[in-house]
Amino acid sequence: MNNHPLVQSLLRLIRAEAGGAWDAEPDDMLLAPFIVTKAAKRELPLIGDPDPDVLARVEKFYTAIGGEIERRTGKAIVPILNIHHEGWGRIVLLAGRLVAVSANVRELHRFGFEDLAQMVEKAEKLVADGVKTIERFPEVVDA
Repeated sequence: MNNHPLVQSLLRLIRAEAGGAWDAEPDDMLLAPFIVTKAAKRELPLIGDPDPDVLARVEKFYTAIGGEIERRTGKAIVPILNIHHEGWGRIVLLAGRLVAVSANVRELHRFGFEDLAQMVEKAEKLVADGVKTIERFPEVVDA
């Protein structure tokens, strides 16, 4: 799973943000914050404000999805996050004037995936939807 292009993109984003400080760190350590098991989620309160670190992980996850869409389509993708302080909101990935991906998010203080495979599966679905939308409306992307 660590060799999946989306995971590699995510790892590059994480390492780039650290300015080289995490270049020697193992991939699994850098990806660990994205894995939040059901048991761990049960330990978190039902309602809560997302921690800035969680918001940063959400942003990295969707930026990596945008990067993979860019790689597959050759079109520039811009992520826009509109997150309420209580942990809900919307994330859109724009290609030109086109909303390639739109995702409602909630309970961001519990953001994470059961395992790496689940993360890749969710990301692949979003990437496939984004690529399909761009291919369906190329004139809007290029407008």
